[in-house]
Amino acid sequence: MMMPRSAARSLSLFKRPKVSHHIATKAHLIEEGTLKHYNPELYCPVHTNELFHQRYRTCVKLGYGGYSTVWLCVDETNNSYKALKVGTRRVSKSMTKEVQVLVYLRSLKSVHDGQSWVRMPCDTFQIDSPGGSHACLVYEPLGISLLERIDLQPGKRLELPLVKVATYCLLLAIDYLHSSGVIHTDIKLDNIQEALLDEDTEVLNRLGEAERRQPSPQKIVTDRATIYTSRRLDYESGVVYPILTDLGMAVFGSAEYTHTIQAIPYRAPEVILGMKWNESVDIWNLGIIVWELLCGEHLFGRDNELDTLASMIKYLGPPPAEFLKRGDKHLQYFDEQGNWKGTPLEPTSLKDRLEEGGDIDMFVDFVQAMLSWEPEKRLSAAALLKHPWLQ
Repeated sequence: MMMPRSAARSLSLFKRPKVSHHIATKAHLIEEGTLKHYNPELYCPVHTNELFHQRYRTCVKLGYGGYSTVWLCVDETNNSYKALKVGTRRVSKSMTKEVQVLVYLRSLKSVHDGQSWVRMPCDTFQIDSPGGSHACLVYEPLGISLLERIDLQPGKRLELPLVKVATYCLLLAIDYLHSSGVIHTDIKLDNIQEALLDEDTEVLNRLGEAERRQPSPQKIVTDRATIYTSRRLDYESGVVYPILTDLGMAVFGSAEYTHTIQAIPYRAPEVILGMKWNESVDIWNLGIIVWELLCGEHLFGRDNELDTLASMIKYLGPPPAEFLKRGDKHLQYFDEQGNWKGTPLEPTSLKDRLEEGGDIDMFVDFVQAMLSWEPEKRLSAAALLKHPWLQ
């Protein structure tokens, strides 16, 4: 399977946009301003049509996070589009780790097939603002996230052929990271974006043109801080080529870890129970994602660890007693004999949640190979690539 080509893109002439007349009111919170820890003094005061690093001219805001904003830019050295991620002034652990991991991966000069499916920067630099220094990462632009993709689909799920292609590509990406000694730790639908095919790149022209004609609403927070509204990509693609992004929570695989990782719907049992964990947490994440893409539902709990564990027991059976002995936190949920303390559960199986038809048995076997209670019994990404369900 080959990575979609990244040919040079023709750009519509980008003129300086008009000032928006749709300024959000002071009381109305938008974008990063809605975050609990938002501090306008920490974010870089990025504006449209601003030149960064003497080459990247901002066109439109693509998104935001707790420690960065992302902008579509024109690279004026070769007339191509790029995505610019601008970190906050106070360098976050997430941004620092992302840069550290990406620099390390680039230093390996790997020829692994999975490298094409992990988002790698094409430039990094620092910029200074009145408040301090900001780390910046430059990437090839990508399409919408898989979370956005399934929200657009009937039944909130993808067709089987698309799920198989996406799973194959993600396994290659994970195998590349693991064989390079990196654990992602935060694989979820909103950290997977679609590659833009050559025929899709006109959407970037439309995005810049839409911003020029009708500037996005903005909110002036302080004399130097303005929050722009992000624009969504307007396109339809019949093929889903997933790119694994956001290595800000990644760790190197040579050490043992016990700190809490992963959003609750994707959290592995050893993490919930405070045990040591390793690269198999990424395999657990992928098992959850594959189910979500094909079945259109969350496999386990969404809001708290108790409900998540209860769902695991219901569909996977009780955890082995020897597994529970690997940590003490299990006593919050199980007694000394390993019996569940919560509401009695009626056991069922993953197969019972599926409609009959197709290669259902093979699919359940594939998913269960990633969702073992015991991390060492989960198949590696390399082994999963050879599973009959993907063949």
